Order: sequence, then structure tokens, then C-alpha cells
Amino acid sequence: MDYPTSNRVPPPSMHHQIPSHPSHQMHHPQHPLLSNQLQPINSETHTSMWLDDPYAVSNTSISQRDSGFNSRAASLRSIESTVTSTTGPIHHGSTTTSGYEQIPPPPSLPPDHENIHPQYTEMQPAPVLQSRPDPSQVIPDLLNLLMEEDSVIVREAIQLTYMLVKDGGEGRSEVIRNRDLIQTLLESFSKDVGDGKITCLLASLFHAISQQQEGLRVILDCGGIPRLIQILDSPDNTVNFVVTILHNFLIVLQEQSANEIDRYNGTQSFINLLHSSNDKLLTLVSDCLLKMSIYNLNSKLFIQNSKECVQCLLYIFDTTKYDKLLLTISKLFPIISSGNEIIKRIFLQLNALSIFEKQIRLTKSIRIRHNCLIALRNISDQATRMREVDSLIQQLAGILLTDDHQSILCSLGILSNLTADNKINKSLLVKLNGVQTLMQKLMMNADGNDDLIEAALCTLRHVTARHDLENEAREAIRKSYGIGNIVKLLRDKNFKEHWGIIKATVGLIKNLSLSPSIISQLCEQNAVRRLIELLINIDRERAKIFDENKQYLHQFDVIIEIILGALNNLAKDLSCKSIIKEMNCISIIIRYSNIPPCSLQQISSILLKELNIDRDRNQLNDSSSHQQFNNNNNNNHTIDSRHIRQQ
Repeated sequence: MDYPTSNRVPPPSMHHQIPSHPSHQMHHPQHPLLSNQLQPINSETHTSMWLDDPYAVSNTSISQRDSGFNSRAASLRSIESTVTSTTGPIHHGSTTTSGYEQIPPPPSLPPDHENIHPQYTEMQPAPVLQSRPDPSQVIPDLLNLLMEEDSVIVREAIQLTYMLVKDGGEGRSEVIRNRDLIQTLLESFSKDVGDGKITCLLASLFHAISQQQEGLRVILDCGGIPRLIQILDSPDNTVNFVVTILHNFLIVLQEQSANEIDRYNGTQSFINLLHSSNDKLLTLVSDCLLKMSIYNLNSKLFIQNSKECVQCLLYIFDTTKYDKLLLTISKLFPIISSGNEIIKRIFLQLNALSIFEKQIRLTKSIRIRHNCLIALRNISDQATRMREVDSLIQQLAGILLTDDHQSILCSLGILSNLTADNKINKSLLVKLNGVQTLMQKLMMNADGNDDLIEAALCTLRHVTARHDLENEAREAIRKSYGIGNIVKLLRDKNFKEHWGIIKATVGLIKNLSLSPSIISQLCEQNAVRRLIELLINIDRERAKIFDENKQYLHQFDVIIEIILGALNNLAKDLSCKSIIKEMNCISIIIRYSNIPPCSLQQISSILLKELNIDRDRNQLNDSSSHQQFNNNNNNNHTIDSRHIRQQ
């Protein structure tokens, strides 16, 4: 079959084929990959890859050769022996003489090749290092140099000592053990010529020594703390070292170092540093103040009464964005705010409510939020008449909806104080549905945390009377079906262990009884009987108290007055009035109506009038009760003093 001819160029011959004519022209005689000539090996780029070609050392025919995939690369020794045994060059291309170049011999090594070749250079021995002098032999010389009057010599001696300490090991230990050297170094502070170089160098030296507990103890024993406090007014590069040293003291030696710092007025020196603009330095200073207030009572009282300290801390807390500084200062506020009323008013004058409220709203740190809430709770008892706290109350009402127990507890305490005698705050909390939230928390923790229960009850007691929305607040409690839970909190058998809860519960029942629609529910929940039982038990315990213990007497009289006030409101209902008359409490009411004029005597007389009981007519019938009451008071003088303390 004839195929049509085409203009296709026939494929080139394979490179391993022998050309048909010895004078065949190479297409690329100079290119090493495309040329058929055997190229010479460049000694500079020569690697073992050039020797791994199995075809380069084989005399077999092409058909007998392996493809190379299953062949093993020949070793250098076998290749060398094979090449030297051949009579001519071995190549893949043409066998003509013109296509072959002789491989040049390797260059000869110079005579001093052992000195210039890198592999021989690496084998040369390393120079011998000179041994360091023994620190015990150097320290006496350093002592002599430190006693010189020349400040340059002293500075060089301090630098050498610093190198010994910085290197650690035996040198640092020798310096710490030599008290004469430490004492001389402390005395060298006085040799500073005014440029601060010696002071800064000594501060860095003692900073290195203070990183070990033994170093701190030797500095303390040699009187180093007063020396360090004296240079706290130095520039920042020196003060950073000094404050860090004192901070190390307070971390390790705690009370011992705090007492020493307080003895030399170090607390005021720390407060002076609060005017710095260095956030990291302020963090250290604030933590030093925190530890001083923990380990030393005098420092705590000093900080609590320092207006300068409060002012600086509030300013820093309001302006800085450094998280560590914010956290450290926030730890100080609960301690300072737990002081007297004067410092609390200073907080309020310096706009602390707004500053704390802003941090509570913006911070992502739970610890900062908790510390701010604790400080707010401490100062809020002086903020009952503060205006423009709507934003804070809204923030606190929102916290009540969270599951953060600590924040809820603090928020309840703050709300209790802010609503104590402030009509605007009471109405605002009612508008924010705060009553429903408070009842929810109260019913969820009826048998839980006493502090939470007491704070919730106090807040409910405040918002259910003496403001425009008091009726709405009482109705919100009624609609929440929580009256039964409130009455159950009248724990008459162990009232002394839950005094705050009992007082708040009785006060809340007194306010709830102002609404006629709620009195019937209170009566159904046995509120009248529980109140009378509580009155009898408290009256019995009151008779055991010495007349000299006016504090305890006043505490009992206050709660008795609240109980009688609640009974007076409940007595407006006929069913409640009959229960009061049936129970054995009329004699107690008559007795208190006959005491000298006071609020307790007045409420007792009002209750008797509400019950339609003639006090004078029943006075003779109750004379035996009076005699028994007086005998109990006379016999109280024989009670053991330990029993009184348990009250």
C-alpha cells in the first residue's frame, strides 16, 4: 500500500546511535546537554553525581545495558579502577578524535595547603582561655577600691562587683555572703557626685542581688531598705530598679519588710510616685501599696486616710488602658473604700461612681468588675442622696439578670444602699422591673446565701414604701406569688444566727401590710402567728441581757418595734386582729407601752388602741407579768459573761 508523501521532517537519530558518516556536523557543538561530544569535567563543579552514571564505565553493548532504574551506582573505587584499565575514552557520542577532549589532571596542592584549607583550619587546636580569678581573692581588692575617694575608681569597683553578681555561680554567692562588702556598697550611695551614675549602678547591682532570698535578707540586715527609700526620688532609670527591689522584699519577706518600709515612711514615698506617667512603674508602685496595706496595719490606715492617694489612683484608673495597671489598682479600691465615712465622701467627691460604672461597663476582666462592684458597695452607703445615678442603677439591674453570683451579690448591696432613702432611685428601679428580678433571685436562693437573701429583702423593703410607685412595687410582689416564701424566712427558732434576714423580712411584711389586698394573703400564710411567736422569743432573750449592754438592748428594741408596727398594720383586718388577741402577747405589748417615752413605747400604745384594749384596765391583770419581768432583769447580773458574748 502506498502512503502519501508529506513534508514532515524525519525524526532525529537517537543520541546513542553511531552516525553513518564520521564527518557528520553537530547541531550544537558547544552546548553540554545537546552536543554528542563528551564534555570535560569541571573540577570546580564536580560532584559524585558525575560518577554515578553506570553507562560511563560499561563496555557492554547497548542492548545488554540496564535502563538505569535497577542499576546500582558504582563506587568511586570501582569507577577509578575501570577507567584506568581502558585503552581509550568511553563516551556515548561519536568516536572521532575531534569530538573528544582530554580530561585535565587536578591542580596540585600548594606547599602550605594545611594552613589555608578550611578542613585543616578547623582541626587546629582552639586557643586556651585564661582562667577566671577566684572571687574570694578579688573581693578584698574590691573593698579597698570602694573605700577610695575618687568617684571614678568607686564606679569601676561597683561595675566589677556587678559583673561578679551578674555572672552568678560562686561569684554571686561570695558577694552575698560578704556582709562587709554589702555594707560598703550601701555606704557608696553617698559617693555619688550628683550625676546619678553611681546611684543607678548601685541600684542595678542590688536589683541583681535581690533576685535571691539570701540577697534580700543580707540587704535587710545591713540596713538597705532606708537607703533604697531615700533614692526613690531619682530619675526613672534608677527608680525602676529601686521599686522592683522593694517589691521583691514585699513578695518574699512580706510583714518583716513591710514593717521596715513603714518605719521609714516608705508608704508616702510610694504615693509620691503615683504622679509618674510610666504605666509599668505605676503598676509596681500600686502593687507595693497593695501589699503594704495587707501586711502592715499602719500603712493600711495611712492609705485609707490619704486623699492624695485616692485622687491619684482614681485619675490613673480613669485614664490608663494598661490592663495590668487597671487590675492592680482595682484591688486597692475595696481596701481603701472600707475605711471611714470621710474617705468614702472623698471617693464620691472625686466622681468615683461614674468612674467605676464606666469600668464595669467597658472592662472585659471579671476581676476588675468584681473589685469595682465591691468598692461601689462600700461607698454606696454614703451615696443615698447622690443625683444622676440612673446609668449606674440601670447597669446594676442588668447585672441581676446574669449568672455571675459575685456580681449579683455586690449589685444587690449597692441597690439596697442607693434605694434606702431616695425616692427617685426607688421609682427608677420599679420602672426597670427590678422588683420582679429581685423576687426571682429571692425565690431561687431561699435556702442559699444569707448575704444575697438579706440584700434582696432590704432592697424590696425600700422600694415598697415612701415613693410614688410603692403600690406598684407591692403589687409586683403579690403577682409573683412570693409572699409565702417571704413569710417562711421568719426563722423564730434561730433568729440570732440570721438577725439581718429576720429584720429585713419583718420590715418587708410591715410594708406589704400597707396594701389591704395583700393582708389577706399574709394572714393565709400565717404571717401573724409567726410574727407573734418571734416577738415572744425575742422578748424572752431581751430579758437575759444586762442593762449595761445598751448596744444589744437597742438591737432588740429596734426589731421589736418593727414587729409591733407590722402587727399594727395587720390588725386593721378583723381576722388578723382576732389572732393577735387570741395569742399570749397582750401582756408584752402592755409592758412596752409603759416604758419611758420612746418610739417603742409609742408604737405599743398605738397597737393597743388598734386592738381596742384599755391599757390601764389590763395593767392590774398584768401586774404578775411585770413582776416576773423585773425579777428576770435583776437576776441577769448572775449570768456568766461568756453567755453575753454569745448573744
